[in-house]
Amino acid sequence: MPCCIKLARMKKLLPIIALCLAPAVNADMDMALEAYDAGNYPLALEEFTRLADGGNYIAQFNLALMYLRGIGTEPDHGRALLLYRQSARQGVPEAAYYAGNLYENGIGTELDLDEAFYWYHESAEQDYAPAQYALANMYFRGQSRERDYVKAREWYEFAAQNGHAAAQFNLGVIYAEGIGTELDYSRAFDWFYAAASQGNADAQYNLGSMYLTGQSVDQDYQEALAWFSNAAEQGFAQAQTSIGMMYAAGQGTEQDFRQAHGWFLQAATNGDTASQTLLGNFYLHGYGVEVDKIEALKWYKIAAASRHQAANRLAGQLSTELTEQEVEHGDRLARQWLEQH
Repeated sequence: MPCCIKLARMKKLLPIIALCLAPAVNADMDMALEAYDAGNYPLALEEFTRLADGGNYIAQFNLALMYLRGIGTEPDHGRALLLYRQSARQGVPEAAYYAGNLYENGIGTELDLDEAFYWYHESAEQDYAPAQYALANMYFRGQSRERDYVKAREWYEFAAQNGHAAAQFNLGVIYAEGIGTELDYSRAFDWFYAAASQGNADAQYNLGSMYLTGQSVDQDYQEALAWFSNAAEQGFAQAQTSIGMMYAAGQGTEQDFRQAHGWFLQAATNGDTASQTLLGNFYLHGYGVEVDKIEALKWYKIAAASRHQAANRLAGQLSTELTEQEVEHGDRLARQWLEQH
């Protein structure tokens, strides 16, 4: 079970937003929003600008988005940052979050982790889950502040309680690894389950691993296979490998080497070196396929190119059993595959 904290930044931008305002202002905002929805971006830009200049925090936020994306105007990240800050100072947590994100990534400004931390904290204190997650990441990395796993866990907890799937997954890892807290596989399972139920593939894979090994839950191969399948459908290579291994071993399903081969092939195509090595084994010994030592060498060489030590050793051993021409053929097939993938 991989227990790796995911520190991916939130890249998804919020849509244009609208709130209830005073009647006259609301009418102007409606005009701007209608223009935006109709694709009349020059008019939307003009109306949002007029409202933003008058101090309207929703218009400031929406205008920032247009400048950030270059909608109806040339991109101007510096101006977007200024507008996000103006909106944030009037209590818009989403604006504070995006100000932090721009500072963290050095967009429209010099990279400034202290400013990023400040704006994330402003947003997080208003219970905005993406900012709580981002703040937790900064504590976990030790950015702007001393590394503090306890504070990281606390902010992940806030974000997780607000339904943030990546924070829920990270909490599962924290409890499974005992990072800044005692090991607690039961709580790890609960948080993985929460994230997995929202479609988080990492969490789905970890749940499958826990059911497969019986870690903190009763061992259940069918549940393991079901969770691995959910992750595999999202292209999660390690889950595809695990499904292949379950078919090969007949765990939770009838033993089926052809099915195992198919899953290993999917995972191998997605870059999983374990499956690439296992495909070599299948072709070498004829599990679900015809024996093909050149094809076996190809897959060992492919995995070895990613520094898989066992694959490198197996390739060396197999090469001693083949002719020089066969080894060259296997090398050529491996190079062709690597060039195409």
